[in-house]
Amino acid sequence: MRIIFIASLLLATAASRAQSCDCEKEFLHIKGFMEANYAGFKDKLAVITPAVYERKSKVFLQLSKKNGTGEQCLAIITAWLDMFKDDHVQVSINFDALKLDSQYISSRPIHPIPEKKLSALQKSKGPEGIYLSQYDSSYRIAVIKDQSPLHDYVGIMVNSKIPNWKPGMTKFEGHFINDTVLKGVLYMRNHMPKVEYFYLGKNVIGGDWLREGSAKEKRNVTYEPVASRQLSDKTFYIKISNFSPSNAKNIDSLFTTHKDLLSKMPYLVIDVRDNGGGADFAYGPLVPLLYTNPNTTTGVDVLATDANITGWKQLLTDPDLPESSKNSVRDIIGKMEGGKGRFVSLGNDGVDSSLTPLAFPKKVVFLINGGCASTTEQLLLYARQSSKVILAGENTDGTLDYSNMREHPFSCMPYILNYATTRSRRIDKGEGIDEKGIQPNVRLKPGTDWIAEAVKLLEQAPN
Repeated sequence: MRIIFIASLLLATAASRAQSCDCEKEFLHIKGFMEANYAGFKDKLAVITPAVYERKSKVFLQLSKKNGTGEQCLAIITAWLDMFKDDHVQVSINFDALKLDSQYISSRPIHPIPEKKLSALQKSKGPEGIYLSQYDSSYRIAVIKDQSPLHDYVGIMVNSKIPNWKPGMTKFEGHFINDTVLKGVLYMRNHMPKVEYFYLGKNVIGGDWLREGSAKEKRNVTYEPVASRQLSDKTFYIKISNFSPSNAKNIDSLFTTHKDLLSKMPYLVIDVRDNGGGADFAYGPLVPLLYTNPNTTTGVDVLATDANITGWKQLLTDPDLPESSKNSVRDIIGKMEGGKGRFVSLGNDGVDSSLTPLAFPKKVVFLINGGCASTTEQLLLYARQSSKVILAGENTDGTLDYSNMREHPFSCMPYILNYATTRSRRIDKGEGIDEKGIQPNVRLKPGTDWIAEAVKLLEQAPN
């Protein structure tokens, strides 16, 4: 069982609260909390090694001491959390992003850029350069390579039409997590930092900033939670963008609407590219269509601590979670309260043979890529055991071994730590997928029409 709680935006006190918070205190609070409550801590520590963990933690502790009440505290804590290499460890905001704090804004440091450096940046061909906000041209930033424990590149304001933004203020800072993506903090329009990822393209950074003098990229603003269409007289296409509890009704409605068609359609394409997950119950309507033989399941264990119990209890307030799931949560909470201080099993490993194979669809292609994570990967682990399923595309993200994220507020900064409370027993079998992902049966090349390739796999392959 895996229920991912989708954190809602909570409104907290003004930004001044964050600036009066001592960074060392906040760093030690988050560090201590993770060591006691994060389900993956012991495994990750063994990989990092205790000596390296202590050494790196001391570096970030010293940075937190130097930062005092400065604006880089979130960057310090985020960079420390990145040691665990787990996308189920995240930080979300807990403040009103529309509110301004003039006292905080006036205290932000200014980093002047010499004219000589600006001239050099205008001629740069690499990631360094002068960039515009490509959709409204409201400001220009200088992107500068500046390697430190917190970042590899920084974006500094050159000029802005946005009130309160002055030349020399930091707009973003990030460190490489792979060859093309930076992770760090973005200073929002109200100047408060939030955790963000920045893709480094040829002339684009993060999708928002375009190199000065380059042609604007076309922006695809179309987003559909679910979508479907007939691809041929034999093949039907379904797109599911997320498995969040709030999207469960849309998914259920789509399969209900097309129930008769699906009962006689030979082939089905399920497109879950860039579906980052949600809650397991949301993909329930797909399961009967996939089943062909008994399905092996591997259970998970939950770390039973007071903080984790509190996090699980928050699920009971989610209006989108069905009552049947809430009853399961209540059972889990009872087990946790009876086993504090240790991992508690949420269910035995087993084999599910409760379903009857359906005649249609005869074959199913799942389109997958690196944006598939968490609950989506849980579905794919089920689907790939079916003799009628083909996984096509690229490796998934690999974020499932430690899951069931819960929330914990920072001690004084207006942020929330989201962290994993369960550990899959796949790890003990050597079947973990974190940092590797789930491999496709058929690898598809970037830049090709994957939907057309899926139709070929279905309609041209022998039955």
